[in-house]
Amino acid sequence: KSETFLGAAWKAIPADLSIPTLSQRVLKLMDDMANWGLKKHVISEADIFTITHQNEMYAHLNVNYLEMDKLPNYEQGWQSVLDAIRKGKFFVSTGEVLIPAFNVNGKKSGETLSLNKDGNVKVNMNLDWTFPLNHVDIVSGDGKEIYRERIDLSNTRAFGKQQFSWPINLSGRKWIRVEAWDIAANGAYTQMVWLEN
Repeated sequence: KSETFLGAAWKAIPADLSIPTLSQRVLKLMDDMANWGLKKHVISEADIFTITHQNEMYAHLNVNYLEMDKLPNYEQGWQSVLDAIRKGKFFVSTGEVLIPAFNVNGKKSGETLSLNKDGNVKVNMNLDWTFPLNHVDIVSGDGKEIYRERIDLSNTRAFGKQQFSWPINLSGRKWIRVEAWDIAANGAYTQMVWLEN
């Protein structure tokens, strides 16, 4: 519950090759923390023990893509980077799937949306990808249960870019986030948009 504790860290670990995604253990923890009422985030991380000319690091480095107007100069320090992370203004990617834009009725990750009485919203996102996409999961919670709506994107082709918009009802929900996965289990996920009923 401490404000110092940001949440958890995600690594692209293919622990179970029978599922079409990576590292579900940490993503499930992310959902649990949100259902507990904790406004936490899940950053990406990678363990790099040595850096030599022989290292093939790219394949193992998932990345936090921060929403920032510009990168700070070294002399300005890291505060703007830390602020973006603390506010949930980022998405995580293995690199082959990118989410350059995401919102729910105009509210971005880390922001709070006041739901209308009917609970109907539009989930909007732009996706860029290398391999054909497999699916998008729209994940939400009501403080007790976690709900997943899977959208089949297997009709996409390699090296694509597209805007998507899906209607969904979020009555009684407290948060929403989105995951996008390709046919090779590469993916990206957003941080939460918090919901008020």
